[in-house]
Amino acid sequence: MDSSGIAGYSSPMFGPQQLAEDLRFILSRSPASPGLPILVDLIANPAAGGFTRPAYAKRRSAELATLRSLAATLPARDAATTVGLHPTGRAGHATEIARLIIAEARATGYPPALRIIMTAGGDGTSLESVSALMELEPEERANWLVLRLPLGTGNDGSEGRDLGVALGRFLGPCSVSPRSAIRAIPNPKGGREALWSFNIASVGVDAFVGNLTNRFKTSFPGDSYKVMLDLAAVIYDLIWPSSPMRILASGPAGERVIDGDCLLLAFGASGNRQYGSNKRILPGSENVCLVPRMSLWGKLKIKGPLSDGGHAAFPEVKLFSASRLVIEYPAPLLFQVDGEVYRFEPADFPLELKLVEDAYRVIEPASK
Repeated sequence: MDSSGIAGYSSPMFGPQQLAEDLRFILSRSPASPGLPILVDLIANPAAGGFTRPAYAKRRSAELATLRSLAATLPARDAATTVGLHPTGRAGHATEIARLIIAEARATGYPPALRIIMTAGGDGTSLESVSALMELEPEERANWLVLRLPLGTGNDGSEGRDLGVALGRFLGPCSVSPRSAIRAIPNPKGGREALWSFNIASVGVDAFVGNLTNRFKTSFPGDSYKVMLDLAAVIYDLIWPSSPMRILASGPAGERVIDGDCLLLAFGASGNRQYGSNKRILPGSENVCLVPRMSLWGKLKIKGPLSDGGHAAFPEVKLFSASRLVIEYPAPLLFQVDGEVYRFEPADFPLELKLVEDAYRVIEPASK
């Protein structure tokens, strides 16, 4: 399948078409997995900031040019290389495309190949695409590798924050590495389907900031997340009054119950993670961050450190590791997964967040 002729799609000066063409050349010289065909399906969002914002597009185009020059110094590989381009046209389209890609591969019987679903867009494109893989049984999922290119404006879930890192791995030997994910399971009585997160799932002010950012980021070029964080420090409590929350956490240290009003609860697929364009909410090995409700003065004090990982020094902040959280809450609350925000109602609680080990596989440089 090649959806490059999708209605309404056009190739700007730097767009998915150029990316696909350069990718074909780079992979045709790649020493990765000699003897195996490299089959790439590139799911690209033409509206992503990496294509549409001049500063980002110029930077990505220059990175591709450097990679092409480096690839030109390598001999052509013997095995076949194919890159299918699949532009998205609306919300949810990446999931539909990924399902069709999987169906076509299944029909061939999965002959031996380095088979990669590659995304070129923001965190939403990545979330939709990888979520489709998670619909497969683990045995079939093992036929696929993932590589998320940084073509959004945040790129918190990508394999590198520039194309030199993300695609440069193909200029040498590559390896495969498993990744964990988070399964978010609302109370079935609420009628809401379970969701996946491949970076950070969270409730509270972070989801509120994400919702504002998604709605207004075109009006605030640059670090729109920071602008919305400043705004949220003042207005969040007015729009989302506090209610008591109970959290049951299970992890290496056993089980613990945490009661109280919560400003922010973030649960990562691992520690050392960021969101909101490199805001280091999980600055260490711990994969959970809990910030209690604070006064306006307290929020203003922690707002800056929360962006760069300095919130770990605040005594009110709890950082710990867990494999499972169960959240009980008596009121509506915003819930965020990888930049996508949902409004959960009381019937959606308790909400279970569960860490799933070895959920999917990414391709990495062999030295990692």
